[in-house]
Amino acid sequence: MNSPWRCVLIFCLGLLPGKAVHAACDFDDFPVLDEMVVASIADQLQWNNQPMNVKAFSLDGPLSAVTSFYTNKWQGAVDVTRFGEWQQVLHISEACLMLVQVQAHQDKSIGRLMLVNPPVEALAGRVLGSGVPMPPDAVVVSDMQSDDGGREGQQVMLASTESLEDNLRWYQSEMLRGGWHANHQTQQQNDATLIYSKGRKQFSVVLLRHQGFTQILLNRMEH
Repeated sequence: MNSPWRCVLIFCLGLLPGKAVHAACDFDDFPVLDEMVVASIADQLQWNNQPMNVKAFSLDGPLSAVTSFYTNKWQGAVDVTRFGEWQQVLHISEACLMLVQVQAHQDKSIGRLMLVNPPVEALAGRVLGSGVPMPPDAVVVSDMQSDDGGREGQQVMLASTESLEDNLRWYQSEMLRGGWHANHQTQQQNDATLIYSKGRKQFSVVLLRHQGFTQILLNRMEH
């Protein structure tokens, strides 16, 4: 999920209600142009405990046709921005969040449709980061869970005030204590990667040192 809409979603998800609600949206509620070719990317995602579905689309037409369609559909309730090469149209209702990202590609327009709902009752009280080891001072930035045909996964982003070396030593000790087998390790001045396995489970730790804090990217996968 290292796509250009990660940072956007971290911000946008904070705009949705924090408590579980009965109202929810599905892609039948998401307007699309008749000429759009739409394909599913991810149907079973939980991002910070909130259900998220993502579809890709392409259109034989200019980018302006897409942005005009959505600004007209959601007139008075949209936020149009640019994020890198992507033009974005954001719509937030009382029930859900809908985000369109589009860019020009040769003579076509390509992009993504993202639908985010508030958490269901079973997830409303779940602690973010549950299921992965975290250093005591770490703060959860984002927590994404997926279930792709029985292949369960979780990606968690943390921020820590401790140094890269301290976090590296913490994970080396913690994973060993948890019975994980070390498969790979690399370390440079400002980044390090650890890869572990245990039976059908795989776990990776990527540490990135920034000014004043260490970013920790965790990826758990179970086949």
